[in-house]
Amino acid sequence: MKRGFIFIFLFAALFFACAFPSVSRAEPKGDITLDGDRVIFDQASGMAEAEGTVRLRQDNVRIFSHRMEYDTVNQFAVATSRPGEVVTVLYGGNRFTGKTLEYDMDAGEGVLTDATGDLPAGTRGGTVYIRGKNLEVVPLNSALEKKWITKRHTRRVKDEDQQVARWTDASMTTCPLPKTHYRLMTKRLVVIPGVRVIAKNPRVYIAEKFLFSYPFDYVVPLHGEKDYLLGIFIPSVVYDSDKGVGYALTGPYAWDTGEVNMAFRYWSNIDFEARAGLRQRFGRNFSVFANMDYSWEELEEDESGKSIGEKKHRPSWGFDYSRQGWNAKVLWSQRENLDIEKRNQEIDGVQQTRNYRNMLHREPEITISSPWFSVGGMKDFSWRVTGLWGEYETSRTRPGEARIGTRSVWDVQAQYIVKTGDIRPFWRGQYRKFSYSGFDNPTGRLQDHQETTSMWLGFRTRLGMFDFANAWHIQNVTGRSPLGWDRAGDSEVFYTELGFPVGRDLYLSAMSTYNIKTHNVSEVAYRLILDHDCSRWEFIFRDDHLASNDDWMTLRFMVKAFPETPLAFGDKKLSNPFPNQGEFKGKKPEGVPSRRPIMEDDWGDDGLTYKSDPTQLKETGENPVPSTGADSEEASGEDGNLLNP
Repeated sequence: MKRGFIFIFLFAALFFACAFPSVSRAEPKGDITLDGDRVIFDQASGMAEAEGTVRLRQDNVRIFSHRMEYDTVNQFAVATSRPGEVVTVLYGGNRFTGKTLEYDMDAGEGVLTDATGDLPAGTRGGTVYIRGKNLEVVPLNSALEKKWITKRHTRRVKDEDQQVARWTDASMTTCPLPKTHYRLMTKRLVVIPGVRVIAKNPRVYIAEKFLFSYPFDYVVPLHGEKDYLLGIFIPSVVYDSDKGVGYALTGPYAWDTGEVNMAFRYWSNIDFEARAGLRQRFGRNFSVFANMDYSWEELEEDESGKSIGEKKHRPSWGFDYSRQGWNAKVLWSQRENLDIEKRNQEIDGVQQTRNYRNMLHREPEITISSPWFSVGGMKDFSWRVTGLWGEYETSRTRPGEARIGTRSVWDVQAQYIVKTGDIRPFWRGQYRKFSYSGFDNPTGRLQDHQETTSMWLGFRTRLGMFDFANAWHIQNVTGRSPLGWDRAGDSEVFYTELGFPVGRDLYLSAMSTYNIKTHNVSEVAYRLILDHDCSRWEFIFRDDHLASNDDWMTLRFMVKAFPETPLAFGDKKLSNPFPNQGEFKGKKPEGVPSRRPIMEDDWGDDGLTYKSDPTQLKETGENPVPSTGADSEEASGEDGNLLNP
């Protein structure tokens, strides 16, 4: 029969899927439509056969193959492909391919051989690509009986007739390239479509090199509500000028409503450190958190310049609430290790060359911040306000400082950032008013207020292959904090950043900090970026030019489909004066982006207003991941050649 012949089966609904809910008896599926170059139905035997370019469709389920057979008596379907082609199944945003498909519609079980799958994940168009041997499909209840999954894996399942798929000898990645930059290999991989992928004890490969075996389940969410991975740990080597060389195992372990972040490090100079942080969300807006940090703190230096310190347990806990851009947070902390950057500031007439270090208790600290508001039709201008109140106590008393006190802070920020054009200027301003009470003042010299006014003014441009940026920062302070740790100083600094691509995937940049008051370069920060389509490595080295010689390096890895769970190896991060102003594309058609890294947008976060934790990284850049376009209604160029992709 000619192509386009439509044969409608008015019997029990045909259904396959590695990701398809099984047929609900309460809500029957629609008619099944089968067409191909030739379609034959034998009424006596109940067999239907189609050959050529065959397509079977029911509702939003589409199956493509070269040949398809359906037994209406036993309710059994078989789809096969020719050599060099595949059987393709599309269901919503999911795409599955294999050599042959056998599916028992009555039992709701089936097998797709040499199966591959493309599953949408994250909120930025990310895709999880799975390749493996046979793919088995069973109903949810059968998967629980077979112990493929546990009850906790089914919390987000809305349909009791949901089906579950299991791959054998499978690999998983978010890289769309034939040669992936990273992947996980596992003997068994389970998929609950639209909910999660569970890889059992996978082996981790980077650049096709085996790295290590992961001892737990590696879980990837598919519900498209969060941009986080549900568990991966990677070993690394880090360096700190005080602690020495460190060997680290760092990473998150998460579930649908929370996560645990853990870090274990052994340093050549100070031995063992560890950190663990728990966050549990209740609903969409409220969450509680608790952290335990067992870490070393520098107290002083001996005559040879060697650091002397001690280790302490440093717990913190609290809760936060967010709604429509408004955020509220209540925080308690004990023996918090303060290491506040005050270099390049002049405090009490003395130019600072070292960070401020002490131990702090917050008992508690309450912060409320507004969303960013725009002004009229000025799309590039925005502002926000933050209010804070807290009670504080430091562990060590220093001359001219109160050890205990209460304070309130008003913080107003405004910014004008241009993100288009060849030259992109920006301006940022910040005003903070600190008020203090409840502190000891036996000499009567301590003040009860402090005000800081800060401004950043600069631009970014592209000069051929080079990314170039300048920023001028000035801060003026009136009054004087009695607490010492949040005491601010006058400063005037000039930043220069120069970066350029090295080959296709590498990017190198250097940022210098010049102190205008002292007429010297205080530091130079170098960044080496390995940027792939699906992942990014960032290596940072800070070269300190001051007498303290506080050099450090850190390493960061991020899967772009899940930017909310980057892995940071090291407790340091650079101060970033530059906003995200987008990338400059090449002017010619063959021009490519510079792949300049997007740093955390943390301006105004200097540790004086609220707690700053460099291990809690924020990803603000957009990192699009190619999409398969598999949810198109008809076979089209977006799907490519469905029988020979």
